[in-house]
Amino acid sequence: MYCPNCGRTNSEKQRFCRSCGLSLEKIVQSIAEQLPTKDLDKQVKDRQRIVERLLNIVGGTAVSIVVVAVIWGIIYEIIIVKGEVLTGSIFLAFVVGLILFALLAIYHESLAKASSKRQLAELDIPQAENHTATLLPESSGESMPSVTENTTELLAVERKDTKETV
Repeated sequence: MYCPNCGRTNSEKQRFCRSCGLSLEKIVQSIAEQLPTKDLDKQVKDRQRIVERLLNIVGGTAVSIVVVAVIWGIIYEIIIVKGEVLTGSIFLAFVVGLILFALLAIYHESLAKASSKRQLAELDIPQAENHTATLLPESSGESMPSVTENTTELLAVERKDTKETV
């Protein structure tokens, strides 16, 4: 953990910053409160999956009803009522072809998403919380002074009226 005052690395168990003395207890508590719990994330993801499944079921049912109504309309109105079997069959084949094209496009997208998720899972990305200590070791020497620490020293000022250095 970094001190928000001076930026020095401190462990989570320390109560005060080693460099500037800032109390770190409230900061550690605040960070712990802001981090999501694993159980809460799991519950939210489970609910999200359930909602996605329900949306797929309801959407699929609605689309299926519309498709069946269109196909039945073509068969009934053109082929049965008007008696135009050839025209109705050609139009029916065109509509079925469009529906199959849409279903294949949707299936292709779902395969692409599944493939990308699988590739991300195989990468085995290390978690930052487990490797922070090895990536940012504590320095054994003194901390570097800030650029602004020596700004209160007197500076040589040249006066315009007497041209003398004070």
